[in-house]
Amino acid sequence: MKLYYEAPKIYEYMIPIFGKNNRITNRVRTGLENVLAAYVDISKRQAKITDNNSKNYKINEAYVVGSGARINKADSDLDLMFITPHLDDESAKQLRFILSLIYLTDRSKQEGIDVYVRSKDKYPDRPSIKITDQVKDLLDTYNKKL
Repeated sequence: MKLYYEAPKIYEYMIPIFGKNNRITNRVRTGLENVLAAYVDISKRQAKITDNNSKNYKINEAYVVGSGARINKADSDLDLMFITPHLDDESAKQLRFILSLIYLTDRSKQEGIDVYVRSKDKYPDRPSIKITDQVKDLLDTYNKKL
């Protein structure tokens, strides 16, 4: 099953995840912005339905994890992790599921974006690259919409 969401950007998935000095490419920037747009819309609806404070969905940190953090290949999917310290685990699981139906299910490996929403990094020993400083403007913009 796949859900359609009208994303604000065209995802540039044909390029590597990182450029020089571990700087993100437009692939990460466009993919992240698309995911953040859906994340905010879903979070606001979910918060209302579950009588949760929408500010609990605020993303404090963003990481590239998985194969993109280990090797910089253009034919890999993009794995993102959002750290949301005030969000309960069940709400985070529901968000991850809905985002996977939009950005991962029924897509080619290269076009897929897998998103992990967690209150903390459950696997700190696994490779990850913190991109928060590089995407602070996007995080601020979308966190304000919550």
